[in-house]
Amino acid sequence: MKKRSPARLIFYSLLAALFVYAGYLSTLNQADLPPLKDGDLVFQSTWVPGSMAIGLASGSIYIHTGIIKHTDNGVVVIQASSTVTETPLDRWIDQGVLGRFALYRYKDLSQAQATAILSAAKAYYGKPYDHFFSFDNDAIYCSELDYLAFKDAGVSLGKVEQIGSLGINNRFVRKLIEQRWQYYPACAGKGYNFETCYDVIMNGKLITPASIAADPHLERIFSNYPW
Repeated sequence: MKKRSPARLIFYSLLAALFVYAGYLSTLNQADLPPLKDGDLVFQSTWVPGSMAIGLASGSIYIHTGIIKHTDNGVVVIQASSTVTETPLDRWIDQGVLGRFALYRYKDLSQAQATAILSAAKAYYGKPYDHFFSFDNDAIYCSELDYLAFKDAGVSLGKVEQIGSLGINNRFVRKLIEQRWQYYPACAGKGYNFETCYDVIMNGKLITPASIAADPHLERIFSNYPW
């Protein structure tokens, strides 16, 4: 029998724990949330394979993330989904595993900074989702959106890491890369074989939801995860 990688076992164990405790957690109503502010960050778990690879890489249940924004029609989450778009908060919550999510707030973020972040994020609206998790193309993945919106507004957020340093050299991630490596921006049209391109990918840079959540400037203000 083939052995599963430790990272994958840990990851699925964490997700399994969500189901074990789900029966003990009440249904969430937005009225139960603390007052939200523009620029707050939300994190959740999803079943999307590409995003799950990021979860495996970072050893975190935080797989997807977005930015809170108040509108005349209610609170929305700016997220990189099929495209970068605004999604009503309740619909965003429902897209996650068991509706579990966490809210984080950037300490001492001014309203002017929050406004600048939302304005910076808007510049990415309509851009397609980046299945290659690359900084070197015109597409955007979820944590990249958070990182760039804050960066463009002059606010540091998270830590960019080398992909190969994240310990993602496992069968699940390798299989995902094998399915699309020919189209990877840094490899396309270069005449590389898979192994050469794989090395290029491992030397690339990545910003993960876990890295953003671990930023010391952030504090968790809400979570309905069972821990």
